[in-house]
Amino acid sequence: MSSQPMRYPPVTELSTEQCWASLRGAVVGRLAVAGPEHPELFPVNYVVDHGTVVFRTDPGAKLAASLDEARVAFEVDGFEPSTNEAWSVVIKGQLEPVLQTAEIVDAVALPLFPWQSGEKAFFVRVVPVALSGRRFVVADPARWVSPLTGLRRAREE
Repeated sequence: MSSQPMRYPPVTELSTEQCWASLRGAVVGRLAVAGPEHPELFPVNYVVDHGTVVFRTDPGAKLAASLDEARVAFEVDGFEPSTNEAWSVVIKGQLEPVLQTAEIVDAVALPLFPWQSGEKAFFVRVVPVALSGRRFVVADPARWVSPLTGLRRAREE
């Protein structure tokens, strides 16, 4: 009995344009900020604006990080049931507060409304330094084989 290696569909790297299109098609992402003791992770609803990601916030960790122009990561994932494909886009960059009057006026005009109650009067941008994305076919759960499954069965017998 010959053992053929399992063939998996390849992971496709997304182009810059595909990354931005994927980001425009979603509404919630996760912002990772290095905190003083450990990383912090925040779900935020956002919009894409002129090659950046913009979200609203109230005074707190995200606004403080933007005032420090903190380095951050921002990730958005999605799943397309019609093709059984998942995708993930990651922006590595820095936060910047929106402070100039003209930029604030432009930000207020964006279709961006906080999901969580509170003031959320401040706008913050994630300015990319690096952008990457990938797409892949989601594996059929029946194909997953774990060596530990066999060990558990052997112990139970």
